[in-house]
Amino acid sequence: MRDEIRALEARRYAAMEAGDREALGALLSDRLVYSHSDGSQDTKASYLATLADGTLRYRKTWHEVKTVLPAGADAAVALGTMGAEITRHGTDRTIGSLTCAVWAREDGGWRLLAYQPTSLPKA
Repeated sequence: MRDEIRALEARRYAAMEAGDREALGALLSDRLVYSHSDGSQDTKASYLATLADGTLRYRKTWHEVKTVLPAGADAAVALGTMGAEITRHGTDRTIGSLTCAVWAREDGGWRLLAYQPTSLPKA
């Protein structure tokens, strides 16, 4: 399970950076709660819409999964760090966060159920 979740996180970040909404959508639960480092939240539909309309664009990402905590047979929590160069609402930013990604087995596959970043202090 741990290796599978690590691979899914790598696929998710690659899809985010590539702007591949189809690949990303396949990884996301229909029940997704996606929190951003500025405190805003998205559903699956609204998150994918921000990528489609250019409100959010990941220009470059990097991430590391430090720990995967199994939570029963059908859930896991991936804890790590991420950084990204993004454009959001027309403004370029660089972000860095501790991350908590909750994965659940749904419809025969793993889907991202919830994502919560905690912004790292600016250096």
